[in-house]
Amino acid sequence: MTKDSKIIVIGSGAFGISAAYHLSEGGYTNITVFDKGDYNHNLFDPLKGANAPSTDYNKLVRASYIDKTHYQNLALQSLQIYYKWNEQLEHAAFLPNGLKNTDKIFRNTGYVRFDDVENKEEAKTLAHFEKQGLRSFEYDINNEDDILRSKITGWYSKIDPLGQKGKVKTLTGVLDSIAGVVNANKGLLWLKYLSERSGNVKFVFGPLHGEIEKIIYSDATKIKAVGVQTKDGKKHDADFVVIAAGGYTPAFLPSEKRDRIESVASTIIFLQIPHDRPDLLKKYQNIPMINWRMRYQENIVKDGIYMFPATEEGIIKIGANDELWRYFDENNETLKNVSTPTDKFKLLPKESFESYKTFFSQWLKDLKDANVHIEKSKFCFDAISQKNEFVIDFVPGTENVIISSGGSFHGFKFLPVIGRFVEGLISEKNYQYSEYFKLDSIKDNDFDRKPLKDVYSDHSLKYAGLVERKQYYFEIR
Repeated sequence: MTKDSKIIVIGSGAFGISAAYHLSEGGYTNITVFDKGDYNHNLFDPLKGANAPSTDYNKLVRASYIDKTHYQNLALQSLQIYYKWNEQLEHAAFLPNGLKNTDKIFRNTGYVRFDDVENKEEAKTLAHFEKQGLRSFEYDINNEDDILRSKITGWYSKIDPLGQKGKVKTLTGVLDSIAGVVNANKGLLWLKYLSERSGNVKFVFGPLHGEIEKIIYSDATKIKAVGVQTKDGKKHDADFVVIAAGGYTPAFLPSEKRDRIESVASTIIFLQIPHDRPDLLKKYQNIPMINWRMRYQENIVKDGIYMFPATEEGIIKIGANDELWRYFDENNETLKNVSTPTDKFKLLPKESFESYKTFFSQWLKDLKDANVHIEKSKFCFDAISQKNEFVIDFVPGTENVIISSGGSFHGFKFLPVIGRFVEGLISEKNYQYSEYFKLDSIKDNDFDRKPLKDVYSDHSLKYAGLVERKQYYFEIR
């Protein structure tokens, strides 16, 4: 291994671009990132057709992680860098297409976690924040001292932004004033720019030249990778291959290790605030990010919903964590029992549709009265790992293939820092917390779930009960 070793990164989402950036910062000079997305043209912008999980309007940045203080501390490190990026972006003399000085990568919107039961998760999180000296940034919505402090600090309007006190019988919750929302596509574009500016990183995009068809090994033992082959048939030499392919990652793993990571989808919908309602636009742009009935230690909760503040264009993104969905390609004999991402399905499962209807009628009455309806729905695939722990490690049985994945729907916030662990593996450095991300850090008998392999399950999209036609989306109001 030398600083001019050829390093190929598969995937330009948060884990992939961050890996390329940190490898460049570590002095490596020959890094190529491949991705089948058409990002030279759509600039990671979902309004222009970008469709990967990382290419989104917004993602939550929070440091509240109950007992998982390694994520808490990495999130706090990320927050510091996001503020630095905002400042750098504001004063940059030269910027790539898609970025301007007035853009904000991160907005400190706050984040309020609501529930209708008292749970112990919040108490644990607050205790860890107390140890960090950060308890004063947290506001229990039912604590009189916290409420008074919120009035003094200017956060009171975000404690109950949608007026649910008195409507939900036992409303509990905590407002986190440290947290906020990252403009995901701007964050990716900015880190891509910083990586390219170094002269050490190049990007190859597009469904022909950027899609990896296979990893090439020196022989049948598949111990040493010597490169990759793209869909156009070209072969590209490599000394190291980094698999940061999100929901596509399990397909690259040895079959005996695929239970560690599973490709699953949750649903999201988009609403459009009417252009003639500036009052609604102002209100929903200034709400915090909202969680309702979502608990960190449970991947799925009936009627679990999250909602982001409106974008400048008046688009509101809402997601449901009521179920996890899979897609199985029954024509692929090798992977027919392995869930993989797809964009074939456009309409919501009936189960999720009912979750959105319930939330809409209870929480968003003014939008309902303004005849707002679902404009678009989407399945967001990600690689979910056991106990939601990332996997950043060498692929078992290989000497130079690294996996960096398992974002589990909470990985994007770590865009500024997560790539350092890939650089650490190649440079043989042992960064703090790297032990949590080893493939075998969770033993088989400690797995918290069993990946679904039943092609005919009702949680398989092909056999799930989907909304029959988009006309129903107008009935949500």
